[in-house]
Amino acid sequence: MIIDCSNTLPEFQFESSSEINYKNEEYRKLFGQRWARLAGWSKEEFLEKVALKPAEEVMQEVYAKLETDFSMDKFLKMLSDSEIAFHAIHNMDYGRDSTEAPVDHDYIAEIIEKYPNRFIGYAGFNPYKGVESLKVVRKALTEQGYKAVVIPPYEHGIKADDRKYYPLYALCEELDVPIWIHTSINYYRETSVFIDHPSNLEAPLMDFKNLKIIAGHGGFPWLPDMMAMLLKYKNLHVDTSAFRPRYIAEPNTGWDMFLHYANSLIQDQIVFGSDWLTLGIPIKEFIAEVEEWPLKDSVREKYYWKNANKLFKLGLQR
Repeated sequence: MIIDCSNTLPEFQFESSSEINYKNEEYRKLFGQRWARLAGWSKEEFLEKVALKPAEEVMQEVYAKLETDFSMDKFLKMLSDSEIAFHAIHNMDYGRDSTEAPVDHDYIAEIIEKYPNRFIGYAGFNPYKGVESLKVVRKALTEQGYKAVVIPPYEHGIKADDRKYYPLYALCEELDVPIWIHTSINYYRETSVFIDHPSNLEAPLMDFKNLKIIAGHGGFPWLPDMMAMLLKYKNLHVDTSAFRPRYIAEPNTGWDMFLHYANSLIQDQIVFGSDWLTLGIPIKEFIAEVEEWPLKDSVREKYYWKNANKLFKLGLQR
């Protein structure tokens, strides 16, 4: 049994190219190749097509295939076949425009209601939208079945310890819900690579003693700093989503310290997160790679579901 704490829905991941706000060409090439793989193309086939015609046209072909292959019925079967008990839906509120309305949380609420005990809704907050965004998040958590909050500091252009986030932290502490915070490298050329450094989580953890944070994407590439934070703050959790498990298990990739402490001092703070849709890796293949990690059986069970079960108050039993 597995609880996936970091993911989205296929229909959000595979938006049409006209709707995706690409920040730079690097993201377009990186994720285009991965999604094409899920559609059954090789990397070479994708690059050959992009060399011959516009990337937008090529991606439309990819999306058309994925729309069929990842219908909701087929997607739910993939989850069941892989023993995914709960699957995250990160409903991010992107952007730095205070004139825009908060992201809509109603649609995800409908999905949560339609498919009970299947998804964990993460309500997106945007600091530029202030009180209005906070109201939307509170409603999502108290009325619409959401169980967590999600923020991407790199998208907002401010660090996690910025006081603009503090009203949200206070709300999460009040309602006793976890908040997932992007804590890893970003590739936006207009945004500092250090904006999501693990050290930026320390002030919120010090100022909100009962705040539960999930450091998304493992704090890579700052693993020693991430481990120091985890060893000090027991209400801090971490996932390794958006990185291929086989590379995490390879020596000299920077993850050695994570795997060492996962088996000992931070075993109660690790949660499974995949972002397999973003990576373009079938979920069964992703899990098979995790199975190769040198985790103790008791730790693997905590990583797969026990820690998240407690964190999200899901009440699951084996």
